Amino acid sequence: MILAEVPVIGALGAPPGAAGAVSLAALVRETVAAGVERRVLVFRPSRLSAQHRRPAQLALLREGWEGLRRTSRTRVFDLPRAGLAAVEGLPGHHLAAAHQAIAGMLDPQEAGAVELLRLPDQAAAVLSAVEEALGLDAAMRAAPAPLPGRAPEGAAIGQAERALLSADVTAFLRRRRVCRLVPGGGAPDPVWEDRRVALEDVCAALLPGCDLARTPWLARRFRRSIDARLLAGLCHAEELRGLGPLSLTLGVDAVTSPEFLRLDAMWPAALRGALTVAIGAEEAAADPAGFAFAREVLLLRGHRPMLDAPVAGALLALPPARAGTRLVRLRWSEGLPALGTPGAEALRAALPPDAEAVVLAGVDRPAAIAWGWEMGITLFQGRLIESRR
Repeated sequence: MILAEVPVIGALGAPPGAAGAVSLAALVRETVAAGVERRVLVFRPSRLSAQHRRPAQLALLREGWEGLRRTSRTRVFDLPRAGLAAVEGLPGHHLAAAHQAIAGMLDPQEAGAVELLRLPDQAAAVLSAVEEALGLDAAMRAAPAPLPGRAPEGAAIGQAERALLSADVTAFLRRRRVCRLVPGGGAPDPVWEDRRVALEDVCAALLPGCDLARTPWLARRFRRSIDARLLAGLCHAEELRGLGPLSLTLGVDAVTSPEFLRLDAMWPAALRGALTVAIGAEEAAADPAGFAFAREVLLLRGHRPMLDAPVAGALLALPPARAGTRLVRLRWSEGLPALGTPGAEALRAALPPDAEAVVLAGVDRPAAIAWGWEMGITLFQGRLIESRR
């Protein structure tokens, strides 16, 4: 079943003028949950040629919808950016006729501007149309592809490390809330705060034009320096005062560093058990002995180790059960296996069964939350969550 839980936009709070999009998303959820078959006709003016986006031509195309508004069998939704959607139960004769009439006015290359879709099978496609109407995918399409960098030299790393000792890393510190969000459960409920130093931004500032991935041993050395700065910044009375549940993204070496041991000694007794340390799955696989030792140190001190997987393949290669961790963080991307496929079922089997043992990060689209809900995930982190808190 595709996207069996879809009240994402309503749960996050809708931007102005998106009432029709929110209502359509809610109807998709109800339809999929009930297993009822419906037809959906979607009109996306953004996919029209410049000629057909002229006011007179656009008005002519929209006339094909007026008959749909007058029938009790069809429900019409006005979407942002002049988009339209209509839903009808089977057999959907009214939508089929409107689709034929509107498509007949378009050029072949504009076929994507008007689509006749099926629920529940094509719920993901309907949600994609909602996202497009809301403009939530514009930023992702506009993001430039990263340029390849050169391998850094040891001397450059040493110079960057010295600069890091006196640099203000506040500008590179990223704070995100991990929030609980359940279908029909209202607004995001903060569970803990995640802090990390943005490694890519630090490298861009101190090692311009370099790609640390090309020299793994230098990358690990530089990562130790960044982790040390993050931990040292936390070891201040003013930072610890008023601190709540927290997660940190660290390298394996940082867990046994003097900076972490000092933080552990200063950690408030009331928050013992409320510190989560995320360690990359690829790093854990590359250094299993080091990871196992770091994991045991964390557990012994009452902290929570988390396996941090940037891609699904990392979890399939090192399942949490074999890694000895109860918590997992998976990053959302278009590359995650589609729901209902063998890949998705293999990933589901690798994930811990507890819904609150998995965090889906990188959430910047409603489709990410819908995918997570279908996979049994209720903890989310990302820009979309932050904007709707």
